[in-house]
Amino acid sequence: MPKAVLMLNLGTPATPTAKGLRDFYRHFFADPFVFDFNPLARWLLRNLIILPFRAPRVARNYADIWMKEGSPLKVYADRMQASVQAAFNASGEEVMVLNAMAYSEPFITQVMVELERRGIEEIVLLPMFPQYSTATTASVFDTVKKSVSKWKVAPRLIFVDDLFQEPAFIRAWSILITRHLEGVEVDHVIFSYHGVPQKTIKRSDEAGVCTFGDCCNTTTAENRYCYRAQCVATTESIIAALGWNEVSHSIAFQSRFGPLPWIQPYLDEHILELVGKGVKRLAVVTPSFVSDCLETIHEIGVEYQDQFKAAGGEKFLLLPNLNDDQAWFNSVFEISHKHLASQD
Repeated sequence: MPKAVLMLNLGTPATPTAKGLRDFYRHFFADPFVFDFNPLARWLLRNLIILPFRAPRVARNYADIWMKEGSPLKVYADRMQASVQAAFNASGEEVMVLNAMAYSEPFITQVMVELERRGIEEIVLLPMFPQYSTATTASVFDTVKKSVSKWKVAPRLIFVDDLFQEPAFIRAWSILITRHLEGVEVDHVIFSYHGVPQKTIKRSDEAGVCTFGDCCNTTTAENRYCYRAQCVATTESIIAALGWNEVSHSIAFQSRFGPLPWIQPYLDEHILELVGKGVKRLAVVTPSFVSDCLETIHEIGVEYQDQFKAAGGEKFLLLPNLNDDQAWFNSVFEISHKHLASQD
């Protein structure tokens, strides 16, 4: 049976220019899973505010983080695809490994057309979003389902919507954190996750148990798809793997914008709170991402580091993401192989 592994991501601008950002934003801000309000209001936001004003400003930040080969997200995604494909080839299994993006090339819809042309009958769908959210995981899964509905013969789809629970994912993070923090003295470690509006959490709260508080401390069948609960679980799993019993740590959420309330604590406010409590040496880990991007390199590494030091902090250490770490590539192969084997 012809098989494939599809590594799904949101995408990235093709160039660090205003035009590159506008092209990317035209797709991103048109996604109803991300901006689930009136289509006219979404159009006005995108075309009257985001494209003319936000795109040129953000393009300058992208230019600062751009790698020689391109956007960090795309560069690391391509390296991962090549590594995982090589691992399958070495194993003797005929499995096609491809990247697919929601808002940039290679678009998910384009890749699905190619998979049908190649006669693929089984596909592991592996989102590069460790924690489930309707704005990310549900969105890319929906795009895949719509594409498959047009196939003459539908393939078997294997949805991986709980990457945060995969032992291989936790292992990759524990290896990376140990490498960068062993022997380094810090007062506190923040596990920073990409924030989402509170209403996004409520949208997946079918059981009606969400209070944005203690309900997130344990993952149950009722809050199975709660993004915040999964972030808490991710942190606890990594802490357990590291064997940290006495390391001061916390969780915070970054990248909010707009007037709506987002899940808390907010990273910028939390950093100032820690400085006020005497934290001088701070490390930040970002396990809602699998590769460094604007939100990690610039938002945390530049903006929040400046904020921390301006408030009286002394040492700020942003750990690199999984990026092209070989332990991470090995983990992706292990996870993909496991899900394919489970269907045999």
